[in-house]
Amino acid sequence: MTIRKRIQIELGATELSAFERIRGLGHTDAEIGRRAFALLARLADAIENGFTIAAVPADEPRFADAAPELTNAVAPERQYRYLVRRPHSWRRQLSLKGRRLTVGQLVAQMRANALDEAAAAREFDLPFEAVVEAVDYAERFAGLLAAEAAEERRGFELAAATSAR
Repeated sequence: MTIRKRIQIELGATELSAFERIRGLGHTDAEIGRRAFALLARLADAIENGFTIAAVPADEPRFADAAPELTNAVAPERQYRYLVRRPHSWRRQLSLKGRRLTVGQLVAQMRANALDEAAAAREFDLPFEAVVEAVDYAERFAGLLAAEAAEERRGFELAAATSAR
């Protein structure tokens, strides 16, 4: 029998910001919380067993990532070859390397035109692997892409309402 306990916590601004940064750990707040606690427990176990948890540059080959799930949640671009983070005032989703095209834009075009990965690669002149990575990212971060698409729609609606005056 699994022992479970429900907890409710209030998060301040700093904690909320941190929670948003680890959204990639799961699809729901509960799943994110459970995985964050599991990660903390694993790190605590390592410390109790005589290990030191240290932050080193990502390209340092002598050290393994102690928390790959956290790295993937906070810096997902590190696991992708064809996706990169682009500076933007509010958008956080990744874009395709060498293109002014976000993952959300590519996937929306694929859905609108009923394109599979191979057809999208031909249509957008992208490596097939780039499209596969984009689809994987879109599935893993569907909530982020949906939120950003909604924000973009609100911006368009506001601009249309303002220009109609």
